[in-house]
Amino acid sequence: MSDIDHTIPAAPPAAKPGVSYLEWGTIFGGAVVAGALTVVLTQFGTGIGLATADPTVEDGLTWGIFLVGLWLVLVAFASASAGGYVAGRMRSHFGDGTKDESEFRDGIHGIVVWALATVVMGLAAGLSAAISGLAAPAADPEVSAELMSLMHSASTITAFASGAGAVLAAAGAWFAAVAGGSHRDEGIAISEFRGPFFRRRTLP
Repeated sequence: MSDIDHTIPAAPPAAKPGVSYLEWGTIFGGAVVAGALTVVLTQFGTGIGLATADPTVEDGLTWGIFLVGLWLVLVAFASASAGGYVAGRMRSHFGDGTKDESEFRDGIHGIVVWALATVVMGLAAGLSAAISGLAAPAADPEVSAELMSLMHSASTITAFASGAGAVLAAAGAWFAAVAGGSHRDEGIAISEFRGPFFRRRTLP
């Protein structure tokens, strides 16, 4: 008769009472990365004409407005994902929780990065709009109905794109932070993501 292993699996380590698992240094760092990437991508979009296009009315909507909306979604998603990855990768691993708990903490750091960057960028945009409104000339009462329709379509698509981009950005920040935490725990070097052209070559 074979011996039966009665070994009881060790319980997962308990969380430390009174310890805050939010590391604001990594959160601020991720938010700065997200904000900087937003500015760079917005400037890039402006340079190639997506943000400053002068579309002509065609069947009520134009491709130019759709491209602006799509670019807003891509900028929000890419920026939040980059900031979330930085926060998740740089967060300390306390070692007092299960794997699921560690992934949750990483993801929360990504969400807080997204929230902080969203609030700061929203305040900056609101302040800029307020200053522009003070300096803007009086509205022309003879604006054509065609131009009014175009402006209404542009504002509607921009608002929808901003909302959709915010939702996708939050999801991107969460999953990127979880991925960053996983790479931290596994000790994956950044060189694993570089192509052969950028890797350092050793001389024979």
